[in-house]
Amino acid sequence: MGGCASSNSSQHQNKISQTKPLEGVLALPQQKASPSDIQSIQLHPKQQPGQPPIIRLNSRQQLELSFDYLGNRRRRFQVTVVHYDQDWQQSSIGPNTYLDSFSETTITSSQASFDQRPSYHHVQFSFPNKELRPAVSGNYLMEVRSSDDNTLLFSMPFFITENEGAIKTEIEQLFAQRHDGRPLDQLFSTYRYPDFVEYPQFDLGMSFVQNQFWGQTKIVESLDTITPGELHGYIEEDDAFIGNYEFKQLDLQNFTANGRKIIEYQPENTPPKITLRRDIQHLDFNPNLQTTAINTRLPSDDRDGKYAQVVFRLETDGTVPQSSDIYIVGHFNNWMIKKQNKMTYDNTEQLWKGNAVIKQGSYTYKYVIVDNNRIDDLSLDQGFLSNRQEYFTFIYFNDPNRHFDRLLKVDKVISQ
Repeated sequence: MGGCASSNSSQHQNKISQTKPLEGVLALPQQKASPSDIQSIQLHPKQQPGQPPIIRLNSRQQLELSFDYLGNRRRRFQVTVVHYDQDWQQSSIGPNTYLDSFSETTITSSQASFDQRPSYHHVQFSFPNKELRPAVSGNYLMEVRSSDDNTLLFSMPFFITENEGAIKTEIEQLFAQRHDGRPLDQLFSTYRYPDFVEYPQFDLGMSFVQNQFWGQTKIVESLDTITPGELHGYIEEDDAFIGNYEFKQLDLQNFTANGRKIIEYQPENTPPKITLRRDIQHLDFNPNLQTTAINTRLPSDDRDGKYAQVVFRLETDGTVPQSSDIYIVGHFNNWMIKKQNKMTYDNTEQLWKGNAVIKQGSYTYKYVIVDNNRIDDLSLDQGFLSNRQEYFTFIYFNDPNRHFDRLLKVDKVISQ
């Protein structure tokens, strides 16, 4: 362990564009994407994989970070956490205020994989603990660095809530609001705030998040405190969420050419190569109408899981130029735009091809287009499936005495 000052927020930026941040990202713009030798990153409540990284302040709950380092030698990793405001600007308070511990700790233990093609080291780290213990509620960014040269390897958001007050959120589905016919989900929330909030109209804030896509958090502008003891908030119709946001399913629990999703398996390669059945724009052969983004088993979180080089193939119509920038995003890359997951057009087969190194498990994924520095995450979907959506309501208190945004309450609701 060792103490250190919090890093400058500009160092957190994942600059896909050299001129300005990429718009419409699913992960936070402040997140740093991992290098190719760091895979299968997960951050969730302990023993609850797939659940959002949210725990209560001063409770026995812990978050568990796990990832694999694809290499033969053992490495040490440094972990730092940084506190943020509701709008993900770095807080004015320092580590001495938001931590009841040193601001940095070192992960020294890892376990070698049983599989050697490729070999990797599986890393697990649980906190709060005596070395790393948040002292206040709010938004946090966890940074993982190499102990060798202090290089920032990746970062992940998490949340500490005080569990104060009570929230009720309702979803109203709107139709015939968009030219593409997609329904919209408009959210309405009522928050009964605790007695210590003296000026709710000035000091309380509300945010909505869909499907754990923290980069698309919507801060609620329409708030009122007309009813004593209650904060009411909603998002306007023109800012409502897509009500049928879609995902494709990828079952990689077994690396066998089953003819359904996997059409070719080449075990002689290192890592083994898997070719998937082609996906077709606006068509899904195996739609799961009751799925949400988090209802998946995710990577095999142990040393037994094997890795494969997975080849994705996508057939598009004539409206998608061959010069387009298409990326594969999913749970396997934390929904981040990464250059190693960019697709290229194959003129011979007349389809797009892209690769991703993925561990055994079950995932959701989708194809997105980056156009004019903005992510288009809808054009390559079907647009008519009725998938269930997961929504979170966050309540913040801009404490006038402590001068930072406390996270008072988080609530979850799933659309029908």
